[in-house]
Amino acid sequence: MRVLLASFFLLISSAFAAMACPAYQLATGSFTYTGDDLYTPTSFGVQAGGQNSLVNCGLGQLGSGQFRSAPDYSFDLSGMDPYRLVIDVDSQCDAALLVNTATGQWYFDDDSNGNLDPRIELNNASDTNGRVDVWVGTFAGGACSAQLTLETFFNQAPAPQPTTPQQAGGCPTWNLQGAQITVTGDQLYSPQRYGVVAQGGATPEACGLPGTGFFTDAPQYSFYLSGMDQYRLAVEVVADCDTTLLVNTADTTWHFDDDSNGNLNPRLDLTGAQALNGRVDVWVGTYNGGSCNATLELETWLSGATQPQPQPQPVGGCPTFQLSGQQVTITGQQLYSPQAYQLQASGAAPVGGCNIGAAGYANAAPHYTFFLSGMDQYRLAIDVNSQCDSTLIVNTANGQWFFDDDSNGNLDPRIDLRGANLLNGRVDVWVGTFGGNACPATLNMETWLN
Repeated sequence: MRVLLASFFLLISSAFAAMACPAYQLATGSFTYTGDDLYTPTSFGVQAGGQNSLVNCGLGQLGSGQFRSAPDYSFDLSGMDPYRLVIDVDSQCDAALLVNTATGQWYFDDDSNGNLDPRIELNNASDTNGRVDVWVGTFAGGACSAQLTLETFFNQAPAPQPTTPQQAGGCPTWNLQGAQITVTGDQLYSPQRYGVVAQGGATPEACGLPGTGFFTDAPQYSFYLSGMDQYRLAVEVVADCDTTLLVNTADTTWHFDDDSNGNLNPRLDLTGAQALNGRVDVWVGTYNGGSCNATLELETWLSGATQPQPQPQPVGGCPTFQLSGQQVTITGQQLYSPQAYQLQASGAAPVGGCNIGAAGYANAAPHYTFFLSGMDQYRLAIDVNSQCDSTLIVNTANGQWFFDDDSNGNLDPRIDLRGANLLNGRVDVWVGTFGGNACPATLNMETWLN
């Protein structure tokens, strides 16, 4: 049953909203769709959560929940007159949904999608023709991975009649998108790791696809690959349960594996520039239909080689900005809503002798290379949450090195940076370990007003 609470305008100063409450004025960038486009369900990866309580923000009449200040997604919609718009969330926690429509009205929902997940239906074209801002929060705090889905239905119709053949029964489909990652073959020559929840409700056999197990409709990740001509791609999973792997390559070929990575974990080795240059969608499912946390790893190898020929590395494997990590372009305003990045805290060499004021172990290449702008009014907090004694190394836009070991508590590091000369430009980040043992970790980035 759809629960649509009464909406009302938020009468509060813009300064307070920017500081501590959901505010559509903080939106940066948007996705453009028509009602016809959204007739095919479109999904987006998101981290449900936030630090702002609706009750404390004067939105308590809508409901209870914790949300970020800036919208998680903004959509510029048109051609919505014949359609109603359904916005729902699938998550691993008690998620909540907040929407501000084209007319400036607020809508909130908590559990209408089942399994403690929210769903909102917007029936009036006046609400949906224009900009629609969406926040995915949690009912009682905390955070978890989630999937936001938008879909249009014809008004007065019980369900849309597809204009093109669709896979039935909730099947895995590349018509939906996962979290979007743009990366090159050269960048993947240093293995890249991504956190994921292995899960699913649809079986490939029932969908006419290869393999066994249970998968979600939308891929967890959609990788946009380039420069893959000289490489083959290894895709593998490490998890605490019996996971399975489904991949749709750029040439729309399906690939499946169950146990090739050992310990009931899957691995696929993919070749061919036609298959790898373009969009590659990845689903991580489970063999028995449960769910568990997992790590997805992508790595390129030179075609025809059993071992990759290492790129030139600095003497001693010291961290260097001459190498690049996974590239992220982002502004200070966007970082005002905390951003989390999954990685593997690791280090191949001791860095005590690298003359950068660091200790422990780190890799030569950074995990992430951030291109920052609009940082003049902000300070930047960078911290790590991990399952081992992690360390943090940062090289700022002016070439200055920073290091920390335990300032975030629980043997995790934190660095606070202030100054436009440090932050406007390229900032490289390494997450190492103090004792040399690798572990899954989350890198958190957030700006604060000076």
